[in-house]
Amino acid sequence: MLVVMALSAKQQTLKMLEVAKPMFVLPRDNFLPTLVPSIGVSSMLDCMMGFFASSSLAEIAPGLATYLASTDATMRLIVSPTISETDQVALREGLDPTILIERHFEGALPDADALSRHTLSCLAWLIREERLDLRFAFLKDGLFHPKVWLLNIEGQRLAFHGSSNLTAAGLSRNREQMALTRAWMDPIQADTERCLREDFIELWDGDDEDCVVVDLPRALREKLVNAYGEGERPTEVEAAELWLRAQRRPGGQEAPPADEMDGAASSPPDGFHIPSWLRWRDGPFAHQGSAVDAWLVAEGRGILAMATGSGKTLTSLVACHELRARTGPLLVVIAAPYIPLVMQWCDEVRLFGVEPHNLTASGGPSARRREIAEAGRRLALGLSDIEVLIVSHDTLTDPGLASALARLSVPRVLIADEMHNLGGPAFLKNPPDFFEYRLGLSATPIRQYDPEGTDKLFDFFGKPCFEFLLDDAIGLCLVPYDYHVHRVELDEEEMEEFRDLSEKIRKLSWKFEAKIDDPQLDDLLRRRRLIVERARGKIDALAALIDRVPKSDIRYDLIYATDKGPGQLGEVNELLRERGLLFHQLTAEETGDRAAVARILHAFQKGEIQVLTAKRVLDEGVNVPEIKRAFILASTTVERQWVQRRGRILRRCESIGKDHGIIHDFVAMPPGELVIDADARQLVRGELKRVEEFARLARNYGAEDGPLTMLKQMQAMVYV
Repeated sequence: MLVVMALSAKQQTLKMLEVAKPMFVLPRDNFLPTLVPSIGVSSMLDCMMGFFASSSLAEIAPGLATYLASTDATMRLIVSPTISETDQVALREGLDPTILIERHFEGALPDADALSRHTLSCLAWLIREERLDLRFAFLKDGLFHPKVWLLNIEGQRLAFHGSSNLTAAGLSRNREQMALTRAWMDPIQADTERCLREDFIELWDGDDEDCVVVDLPRALREKLVNAYGEGERPTEVEAAELWLRAQRRPGGQEAPPADEMDGAASSPPDGFHIPSWLRWRDGPFAHQGSAVDAWLVAEGRGILAMATGSGKTLTSLVACHELRARTGPLLVVIAAPYIPLVMQWCDEVRLFGVEPHNLTASGGPSARRREIAEAGRRLALGLSDIEVLIVSHDTLTDPGLASALARLSVPRVLIADEMHNLGGPAFLKNPPDFFEYRLGLSATPIRQYDPEGTDKLFDFFGKPCFEFLLDDAIGLCLVPYDYHVHRVELDEEEMEEFRDLSEKIRKLSWKFEAKIDDPQLDDLLRRRRLIVERARGKIDALAALIDRVPKSDIRYDLIYATDKGPGQLGEVNELLRERGLLFHQLTAEETGDRAAVARILHAFQKGEIQVLTAKRVLDEGVNVPEIKRAFILASTTVERQWVQRRGRILRRCESIGKDHGIIHDFVAMPPGELVIDADARQLVRGELKRVEEFARLARNYGAEDGPLTMLKQMQAMVYV
């Protein structure tokens, strides 16, 4: 059975290689999903690289673990330490190269955090078991700079070669080129692969007169093995975790998995600290540093208007860390609108070395008051210098909670996630003015159709002190996206019902001008809008799209249905069930069970669930960066929802090789002859406005079959 499975994996990999592109441009094209499985089924692994970092083993760890398990062959690696012109002069004058190796290679070993310790253990095991033969190349008059991977799968030879070094940046972040040469494909590729292989052998055997190649010095070898080499051979599971950790380091701002944090507990500073992997002053998330500075300049009051996926949560916690340096002991109260977000905040706070207190789950008003009093006591007695309480928006407006917080005599800061949701009477009639510092977070802080509520929120939190919108984020900390519009026709029954409702609305339309509230008119308008939102043709159009894709290729998909009743969501679920797809719905009903939500999202992120179906619960804040494709069957006229849903698809996720998102939007509009009143025109304009906004930033905006073409067609078909 094992032999059959191994052969199958090799055959599948060869088929994958035959259709793979011949040239990868990094980081736009992620070549690791092609390289890693190729290593895993290869019977040999020879590599020569200009620069080497032991931490880069994490980038190829999954395939390397399979390679080690499936073959007894040794990985042969020729690298070059980074040396200066002075070093080169010394080499020409007869300096022993082993001195340079000890000086530069040992100095390049990473700091002993959890990820680095793991990679060093892998490196030491490879050396101890003689599964890695590491040699160093020195040119007396230049730099050793080739980048070549040589593999052999079932007798089929291939090579990856180009400009990418064996470092984390070279493999996944820098602008590089990597070519794929398959010797079995044609004579030219065969000659190229043969020349690369012969060059490697010549260097390995020391037959190149211009290049000195020496072994890893014995002293350094023994030091590595003695310090890190007590472990067992890395398994594929361990290697996969290692790779995920590497992918979640600074570039993508994804935190290490929760199960890693225990093992790393001794490495970071004790207490409240900014995680070492968090780059908030430079790189693609440098805007976070600017946001923190802006809020502090505003004396700790203001709103960060930052696009979904740009890191508002982490930014606010960094801001609190910097604020505490000024205030001393600090009480942080975080308010989030939904239970899944409360849970997510708890996880994020733990990354900063603090155990939060989830007051929403503490057991009632009296238990919440006790926890608040205890937190205040610890701060007042100097037993703690930071306490973090997390509540829901509903709990924040509890008078008992406010009274308990107001009695504390320590500096307090309120972080309000999705602060636009606090624009209702429950919060604004009795705002918690006792908070000395206030930080509002929202991708869309302005409340559409509610300027009064917006002004009151701005009065409480302060005006937006920093903006970083989708236009700024796409291509930097968010991935670009393709947008596809699907116009859906109303069927005869829906057309007739729309026509009948429109006639009744027309007879009562004088009440619009007279500004007379009429429940009957409101009901007619609501029912007519639902015809468009629930149009039956959307399910047929969705089915046609799904049927075009092999079932095995459907993964990390999200389908949004209307929240006006369960009918459309039920039809979507039935469609997926009929197609044999693994799915789970995530609605307000599921979010009442926190453990269930965690299980659902974990299964989706692992690929065990292919599709999530939802109504509105994923609109705000919930972080599921794996989502690659979204189908929007229904959307409201609230522009905030458009922004949130688009941002939900555009979060970066390097661990699955996500380089762009895909959005399918299903638009049902009545024909022009039925658009006869102001509300119908507003309905159509709202749909077209959403399409125009989504299309504006899409990378396929002007393509022949892109959204601009469809938008013009719809504008021509419907009188607006």
